[in-house]
Amino acid sequence: MAKHLINLEALGDCEIRGHAIPQGTYQGVTIDRSDVNAEGGRAVAVFLCLTSDKYVDTDEALNASSVNVTELMHQGLIVEI
Repeated sequence: MAKHLINLEALGDCEIRGHAIPQGTYQGVTIDRSDVNAEGGRAVAVFLCLTSDKYVDTDEALNASSVNVTELMHQGLIVEI
């Protein structure tokens, strides 16, 4: 499993699982792991940090107020910048 810090942009105000995400830029973390459902496949989850702090460590960022936004990225509401 690999974790990477990324920069994200919410293209408009959105919400997921009761968390409001205003339009703007954020820091996030991708978690990449082997997909158990597809031979040779990869699964990637994206977490957006809701705090304004800048992190240099993926675990610190994930322990901050973060929410899984993978679904919003698939919908094109949040993009990596």
